[in-house]
Amino acid sequence: MAEANPKRLANDGGDPPKKKNTTSAGGSKQVKIEDTSNSKSNKGDVEEVNIYNLDLLNEILEYKNWKGTTPCDNPDDLREFCTPYIRLDIGNARGWIRKMRELKTKFNDDSDPTNDVEKEEFEVWKKIWGGEPKGDDHDPGVGSSK
Repeated sequence: MAEANPKRLANDGGDPPKKKNTTSAGGSKQVKIEDTSNSKSNKGDVEEVNIYNLDLLNEILEYKNWKGTTPCDNPDDLREFCTPYIRLDIGNARGWIRKMRELKTKFNDDSDPTNDVEKEEFEVWKKIWGGEPKGDDHDPGVGSSK
């Protein structure tokens, strides 16, 4: 005879199941999402950052073509450029200022990138900042250059 009070399953109406790194029927692994902002980077993280840099450089190039100036040239332009990302909790204002500085100073006109991702980044970088006079260092953390 069946029990009047069946045993409750572990995930029956309680907390959602925890993600595990298991293989599903399709053969693909579930991806565990974690906050990597304070964790140590590994080789995989570096590759993601480089690809992200290329996407960000393309956004800066599009902004420059639209406004005629880079977001780094003026604090108001930088704020306008970064605000959608900051509001989506992708980063904070200081982090974006640091990121923009790093992107601008990553290469110079005589750079010779070694891997494919860096070569793509360098080509976009040249379209944005290539040929600027060496003394023209618009710092996004400093006042307007106009």
